Amino acid sequence: MKIGAIIFSRFSSERLPGKALIDISGRSLLGRVIDRTKEIQGIDKIIVATSSEPEDDQIEDFVKKENIDVYRGSLDDVVRRAHETCLKYSLDRFIRICGDRPFFSPKLVTDLIKLSLKEDFDIVTTTFPRTYPPGLTCEILKTELLTKNLNLITEKEDKEHLTSFFYKNPEKFDINNVSPKNQINFDGINLCVDNDKDLERARWISDQMIQNNDNCYNIEEIIALAREWEEYFPTLNKD
Repeated sequence: MKIGAIIFSRFSSERLPGKALIDISGRSLLGRVIDRTKEIQGIDKIIVATSSEPEDDQIEDFVKKENIDVYRGSLDDVVRRAHETCLKYSLDRFIRICGDRPFFSPKLVTDLIKLSLKEDFDIVTTTFPRTYPPGLTCEILKTELLTKNLNLITEKEDKEHLTSFFYKNPEKFDINNVSPKNQINFDGINLCVDNDKDLERARWISDQMIQNNDNCYNIEEIIALAREWEEYFPTLNKD
């Protein structure tokens, strides 16, 4: 059984151009995601899956300097890119890690890996329905699931979002949704980095982590910092 962590990243972004390599308190966004991925227990390989577009050459260059494997495939067909990555590296299962989530919990992912192996689910997730805030969600899939359904996934949205096809047809798959033991209030909390506001929040949280010499792997701690930022900088939080 070979399990990989696939980090999906691309340089293009309409709302935050070049965000993959944008600086967050002295470390790029993608670099921070890689750092946390290395803390996951139970994985055999880390791969950054980016596109074959020329603008993503710089992502490949960065990833190679990090001594991490890289796979390049379709820009828009993320399902196919994921499947090709799994085949190239002979992965039986993989963790989907989005490259815009610098604060995801390695411990949560580790726990879900154990559950995925123990019960042999097609998908183990925290998004069906969502039980953790954006930026802290986790999904683990069987490679076989993509192999069997690749040609059935024809809608543009489903190709781009990897798991949406399976969530639209839950009766056909063995999906296990995981909730935290203690209920978490994450109303209004978003820890993804997708626009200028998100970037400012991420930099502030990272600065607090550096000052406290704390990587903040505790989910409640990360959420508390995000809420603190929302309260301290209300002018930045207006749409």
